[in-house]
Order: sequence, then structure tokens, then C-alpha cells
Amino acid sequence: MAVFSRRLRRWDIVRIGAAAAGLAWLGLIGAFGYAAISQRPTTAGLAAAAAALLIAAAGILYAWREPGR
Repeated sequence: MAVFSRRLRRWDIVRIGAAAAGLAWLGLIGAFGYAAISQRPTTAGLAAAAAALLIAAAGILYAWREPGR
């Protein structure tokens, strides 16, 4: 158990969380892309995809802000 605990201490939890969130967003955008290719997209579906992209972009911009502001 001590070896596992030492390995966990070396990991940056924030970086792991960001990677997991990025993978989740990548899966979401991939699902929208697959649905757009396999079927005719509706206006509501395109609006949902655009909203998801805007939410992801806002999160990325928030993550890149200067520390302390």
C-alpha cells in the first residue's frame, strides 16, 4: 500500500481532473459528430452542439486565466 500511496502523491490531481474532463468533452463532441454524419441533423441538435462547444470554450478560457485574478 505504501508504494501505491507514494505514486498517488506524485500525481497532480488538478491535471488528472482536467484530462478526464477533456476526454469527456471529446466524447461528447464525437457523439454529436457521429450523429450529424449518420443522420440528418436538426436545428435543435445543432444548437445543442454549439452550446456544448461554447461551454467547453468558456471552461478552457477560465482555466487559462492569470493566477490571482
